[in-house]
Amino acid sequence: MGGLILRRLLTGLPTLLLVVALSFMLMRIAPGGPFDGERALDPATRAALASRYGLDKPLGEQFLSYIGGLLRGDFGPSMVYRDFSVTSLVAHGLPVSLTLGALALALALSIGIPLGCWAAWRRTGGADRSVLVTATLLNAVPTFVTAPLLVLVFGLALGWLPVSGWRDNGPAALILPSVALALPTLGAVMKLTRSGLADVLDQDFIRTARAKGLSPAVILRRHALRPALMPVVSYLGPAAAGLLTGAVVIETVFSLPGLGRYFVQGALNRDYPLVLGVVVLYAALIILFNLIADLIYGWLDPRVRTG
Repeated sequence: MGGLILRRLLTGLPTLLLVVALSFMLMRIAPGGPFDGERALDPATRAALASRYGLDKPLGEQFLSYIGGLLRGDFGPSMVYRDFSVTSLVAHGLPVSLTLGALALALALSIGIPLGCWAAWRRTGGADRSVLVTATLLNAVPTFVTAPLLVLVFGLALGWLPVSGWRDNGPAALILPSVALALPTLGAVMKLTRSGLADVLDQDFIRTARAKGLSPAVILRRHALRPALMPVVSYLGPAAAGLLTGAVVIETVFSLPGLGRYFVQGALNRDYPLVLGVVVLYAALIILFNLIADLIYGWLDPRVRTG
């Protein structure tokens, strides 16, 4: 297992450095700038602001300075939220995004895996077809469609749940955002679990277990579920990262103070350090979640550890 972690780190760290370099260059060559507004600044003020944030230095020197700051855990000052550093903004928004993503992932797994198993056990029946159609619909409809629909039905028409107010309404304010964020992942987990288990149930060792008189519950728990979940585990790394990055839309719709809102505001205002800080953090989380998925995959299939 140690060799697997080392191999993933050796590929993950250069990947993260490449993401930082590309993001830094794209931000600099994109049209517009952090000091371009409706009213043009006079040259002296623009030069003073550029000097304050180090934008008057050569591009290579700016990049090396940014990398040095990253190694010290410093994402630099925000150009939009004055008197705040990007590190403090990330520390403020990250718990909200992580809580939302964790709730959505738990919801998708706790519902998707049992429903997928149920459909696989009743293959070619009406229940199987219903689960497949439902999973396809959930997976196909994007969150920017489902989120406003949930707000319209459960928040405004029925009045059952709050649609905003993270501070005032407490955990109830996270129910609709978590459901909206979880629905596409829930559909994917249902389909992968159903497909994986259906393949495993056709294997010879399952027929042998049935011939020995083992109950369906014992066959599922001891012999079928572990290999059947391997496609789901492979999907979990990108899915967990997708739940975080997908929260950009959800946090905007439900007015949640997560990283997504800071990212949108930073992109609209050309706040270079803020956008770069969020992108670097997202990239690091994607690499981390993929590493965790690889470790679980290696636990399920020992051949991966030596591959």
